[in-house]
Amino acid sequence: MSTTSSGELLDELSDFVSELLLQYDYPGFESRGFRVGLPEKFHSAGSRLFGDALNHPSVYVQIVALRWFQEKPGTIKPFVKEIVTMLKHQDEWVRAEALGTLERFAAPTSGNALSCAELLGDSDVMVRRAVGKALCKILPRVNDKVAKELADVRQKNLDDVLNLLKNALTDADVQVRQKAEKALRKSGSLI
Repeated sequence: MSTTSSGELLDELSDFVSELLLQYDYPGFESRGFRVGLPEKFHSAGSRLFGDALNHPSVYVQIVALRWFQEKPGTIKPFVKEIVTMLKHQDEWVRAEALGTLERFAAPTSGNALSCAELLGDSDVMVRRAVGKALCKILPRVNDKVAKELADVRQKNLDDVLNLLKNALTDADVQVRQKAEKALRKSGSLI
C-alpha cells in the first residue's frame, strides 16, 4: 500500500510526463500525439488520480488521463460530466481524446451523444473525424437504452444528433462524410 497522497502522486505524474516529453522533443514532433507509457506505479494508481488529472493545468497530463480512461472504460462513469466538459476544451487534441474516451463508455445517454455530435461543426478536421467515429459506437448503445433516461428526452436528443449527422454528409472532408454516413447506418437512420 502506497503512502503517497493523491496530490503528490499527481505531481509525480505531471513531472514524469513533462520529463518524458522533453526527452523526445525534436523539430516536427507533435508531443500531444505521443502515447506515453506509464510505469506500473501510475498505471495501477486508480481512477481518482486520473480523475484529478482531468483538471490539471497541463494539456499533456489531461491527455494522458483521458487515454488512461480509454484503456479502463469501466472506470469512466464517475467522471463522465468532467469528460463531457472537456469536449469544449480549447485544445483540439483534448477534444479528440475526450471523444475517444466517451466512445468507450458502456452506458452513454442521448445527451452524451448530442454533446459529441455538436462537435461536427468543429473547425478542426481531426475532431470532426473523431466525432463520426465516436458516434458509430455510441448511437447503437443509446438505441439499446443501456442508460436510464426519459423516452421523450432521448428521442429529442437523438433527433438533434441525426440532424447534425445529416448536415455532416456535406462536410468538405471525405472521411468526415464517410464516418457520418456510417454513424447514420449504425443508428438505423440512414436517409
